[in-house]
Amino acid sequence: MAEKKEQAVAKREKIEEILSFKIGKQEFAFNVDSVELVIERAEITPVPKSRSYIEGVMNLRGRIVPVVDLTKLIHIETEADQHFENVLIVKHEGAEVGFFVNEVREVINVKESEIDTGARTDQLDQKVRGVVKRGKRLILFMDIDQIMKACEGE
Repeated sequence: MAEKKEQAVAKREKIEEILSFKIGKQEFAFNVDSVELVIERAEITPVPKSRSYIEGVMNLRGRIVPVVDLTKLIHIETEADQHFENVLIVKHEGAEVGFFVNEVREVINVKESEIDTGARTDQLDQKVRGVVKRGKRLILFMDIDQIMKACEGE
């Protein structure tokens, strides 16, 4: 009887699809619904006097898209000589932003109960929804609302 109850709860549990990606040695993820596309690194035009985390802007099919270094935005230290191979284009509430990433890993189905929200730190608290564990991997599941607000300087 208890087993059937657990199965019924599991069936109703919300499942999210997340796209995992690496920046340096750290793995992150965004909800798949917010990811528009992944492209190879394109020419980035620096913008004078912009915020430190804004690397510049790029022309994406005629649209000007700001490109952000996520590690600077959320204050995570990485290796000094990062070479980013890809740009992850995120679209949220009409705004588009590109994020430098080293590697796009995979799409993962995650149950709501698999997102550990107790592991957040004070500095990352607003921008990280939680941590997803996959084997030995720890993936920081980013809160796209908070990330986009931070990109806008709020």
